[in-house]
Amino acid sequence: MKYETSRTVKINICCTLVLISCFLFVSCGYRFTGSSSLPFDSITIKPVRNNTYEPKLEERMHLALSTEFINQGMAVKAAGSDAVLETTITAFALGAVAAVDETVKEQEIIMQVDLRLTSNGKTTEFNSMVSPIKITFQSTGTVSESVAQKETAADKACREIAKEIVSKLIIQYAK
Repeated sequence: MKYETSRTVKINICCTLVLISCFLFVSCGYRFTGSSSLPFDSITIKPVRNNTYEPKLEERMHLALSTEFINQGMAVKAAGSDAVLETTITAFALGAVAAVDETVKEQEIIMQVDLRLTSNGKTTEFNSMVSPIKITFQSTGTVSESVAQKETAADKACREIAKEIVSKLIIQYAK
């Protein structure tokens, strides 16, 4: 009987502490920063310019940007939106990460993107945006396997840069 009473008291104390924490959390004005902090509800993503020799990179970047804005609750329109995003891929390179006996085994994708967002007469520019994480792929096996892995890594690099772009825009407009 004594065990049950002390257990009930402990549960009551824990519940009370959780409840107090919730009240403090809600009352302090804390909120999650998301697309609601952006001053526009829809965006037009102009065709991405590819200033590199890597084929189809502009299509991958456009898809990644569209997907990321949609994930943030934004409407992506072909025209007539509240904001217009212009994106230019300025650099795409492969760098050797690991080599054995002068044979490259792992490579890194190095990609840079410039962007300009125009919304309500205000223009925001970010230059030389890169992925916040290192994107690598195995370059062993046949040429076609290596190319397939490179394309998968390029898709990932585009997704990561798109996430970074949206995050920076949210932070910029949250100020």
